[in-house]
Amino acid sequence: KKSLRERVNANVATKNYNLVDPKITYLELAISNDCNLMCRMCLGRYSWKLYDEEIEYYGKIPTYEKKTRSNIDCAYELLPDLKYIKFTGGEPLMIKEHWEFLQEAVDKDYAKDITLNYSTNCTIFPKDKHIELWKEFKKIEMAVSLDSIVESENIYQRHLTDHKVALKTIKKYSELSKNTLRMHVLARPTVTIMNVYTLPETVEWLEELEISTNPSHLTNPEWQSVTVLPIHTKQKIKEKYENFDFKSSKAKSHCMYIVNYMMSKDDSHLLDEFIRHTDFLDKKRGQSFREQYPY
Repeated sequence: KKSLRERVNANVATKNYNLVDPKITYLELAISNDCNLMCRMCLGRYSWKLYDEEIEYYGKIPTYEKKTRSNIDCAYELLPDLKYIKFTGGEPLMIKEHWEFLQEAVDKDYAKDITLNYSTNCTIFPKDKHIELWKEFKKIEMAVSLDSIVESENIYQRHLTDHKVALKTIKKYSELSKNTLRMHVLARPTVTIMNVYTLPETVEWLEELEISTNPSHLTNPEWQSVTVLPIHTKQKIKEKYENFDFKSSKAKSHCMYIVNYMMSKDDSHLLDEFIRHTDFLDKKRGQSFREQYPY
């Protein structure tokens, strides 16, 4: 795959830069760790709800505060030169300081030259006034997170998510991109041990909505990576993918990429840590991996 540097350098919004008098035109903002979910592959620095579990599991206090303060103030002085802003989180759509920042860009007439990129967990849909605000910007890129089309699996990996709301929200974004906004919707499933088996169904559902997908294999925490699975389980997943009746060639290509990565190395020595961590979270959250994944 292309690196972030290569992608930024090729981006229409950011590829023209002046090495003599350099300006920051591409900015990524993780505004705070305010989030409404407790995803199993996430950390307290990105969702404060995970903070107490981390302390109990690792037996030490993290180096960051439980609720991180908004750090967006430093970005205001950069607005005149910004062409591309990527918002992560936390969940950016629930952080009011981000909307205030966008309003400033509109008020100062910078918005028309700025592309906005979001990573969102799909549990929140913007208010009408915020959609009107978005219309002032050059383009909106919406990276939606749907890890499994299977409701119980999606809820297991993305604890506290409302699966039905997430699906409705994704459909709303799809409609917005076709009818209202200069918006591009991209789905980015985080592929782990907990959703890899049903990835074909998930990607096919997204492709039917004409949403491009970019499944990303997780690398951290490393014990949740698909490379940790024992070989007999990997073989079972590989056989399913190879025999799956893909309707979309793109979906098949994405899935086979994940298979190739899964088979590329053996990290099964981390399986005990996966079991230990999973059992810990199951007991804390009243869930059961064994019941959720009988296959």
